[in-house]
Amino acid sequence: MAVTIKEDFELPSKGKVYNKKFDPSFSLRSMTVEDEMKRLAPSQNPYKSMSEIIESCLTEKLPIPVYDLCIGDYTYMLHRLRVVTYGADYKLRFICPNCGKTEDIVVNLDDMKVNVYNDGIKEMMKVKLPSTGHELTLRLQTPRDLDRIAREARKMKEDFPEMVGDPTILLTLQSIIETVDGEAVDQILIKETLKKLPMRDTNIISQLAAKLNSAIGVDTNLHIQCENCGAEVDTPFRYTNEFFGPTI
Repeated sequence: MAVTIKEDFELPSKGKVYNKKFDPSFSLRSMTVEDEMKRLAPSQNPYKSMSEIIESCLTEKLPIPVYDLCIGDYTYMLHRLRVVTYGADYKLRFICPNCGKTEDIVVNLDDMKVNVYNDGIKEMMKVKLPSTGHELTLRLQTPRDLDRIAREARKMKEDFPEMVGDPTILLTLQSIIETVDGEAVDQILIKETLKKLPMRDTNIISQLAAKLNSAIGVDTNLHIQCENCGAEVDTPFRYTNEFFGPTI
C-alpha cells in the first residue's frame, strides 16, 4: 500500500556557498503519515524539526545536514517537498490594499521564480561600514541560526525580565558577521560591541543580510492583480495551514 512520489532537483546555491563544494543535485520522496506526525509534534526548535523531516525524505543524504544549509536552499527544499507531496497549487487569501476586497487565489508553486547562485553573491558578503569604518564579511544564515536566535532571545527575556526591547536584532547581527577587519569574530566579545554600534551601520548590515538571504532560493515576493479593481500588488508569500494541509 505504501506509494510515494520521487522527484529530482538541484539546490539553488549550486553547492558553492559552503566551505566545501559538492554536487547540488538531490531527490525527494513525498511525505508519509509518519513524517506528518513529526511535523505536528510540538517543538521549541521548529526549523530543526522541519529540517529533519526534509532529511528523512531525501533518497540520498547531502554532505551537509539540511539544518546547516543556507536559508535559500532550505526554503527551496521545503517548497519542493510540498509540491512532491501535495502538488503545486497553493490557496491563499488576498486582501487588496487598494480597494479592500478579499479574494481567494491559487498560487502555482512551480511558477515561483528561483534565484540561483551567481558570483556577485560573494561580493555582497563584503561591506565597509560608513560610521565606524570597519570592514566586515557577512555569512548566509541557516535554519540552525534561526532556531538558536529564537531560543536565546527567549532565554534572555526569562533571565532578565527587566530587559527593555527585543534582543532578536542583536542576536541576528551576531549570527551574520563572520569577520571584522579580516579577523574572525569572538562571539562573546562582539555581542557587547554590537550593542554600541551606530544605527547607520546596523541598518547597512541588516539590509545587506536580508538581500543575501533572498539572493538564493525561492523569490517569496508575489505579484497579484486584484480581480475587483485591477490594481497590481506586490505582497510577501505567506505560509498557512494550506501549505502542508491543503483543503479539498
